[in-house]
Amino acid sequence: MSLLSTDLRTVKKLSLKGVRLPIKDKEPEPTIYPPSPEEISYSKLVAINPLIEELVDRFDLVSNITGERIKIVDIPHPEPEKKTEIDKPKLIALAQRLLKGETSYSKEELIAIIKEATNVNQDRAEKGFNLILQAGAIEIIIGGRYCLIGSTPF
Repeated sequence: MSLLSTDLRTVKKLSLKGVRLPIKDKEPEPTIYPPSPEEISYSKLVAINPLIEELVDRFDLVSNITGERIKIVDIPHPEPEKKTEIDKPKLIALAQRLLKGETSYSKEELIAIIKEATNVNQDRAEKGFNLILQAGAIEIIIGGRYCLIGSTPF
């Protein structure tokens, strides 16, 4: 019993007070890097034409930066803006209520009329002007002036 420092025959309870287990080496977690501009460009090209990937494979092309094959990455696509449906009858009725039939207006005059009548700021009045124009409630005539659709301006 030369290996043990304690005589087991005389001790009633063993204590593990000073015992420590060896620390296991933790495996490092894989580091996730954001895709490089090179990988993003390559992924976009492959998305446009899949034959590019076959060309890169056949010629064993590699990255200039890393010297390894370029990976294809998922590229998040921004959501397209939702176009709001314009309410044509409502916009035409608004234009007919605000504008006189046989009168032509400049863009600035129309925006000022919309701003005053609807009590909105300049940006909103410009958007309203564009919506009224898109709805076909007003039309452009000679000289960059506008009039109600179907009227004869003097």
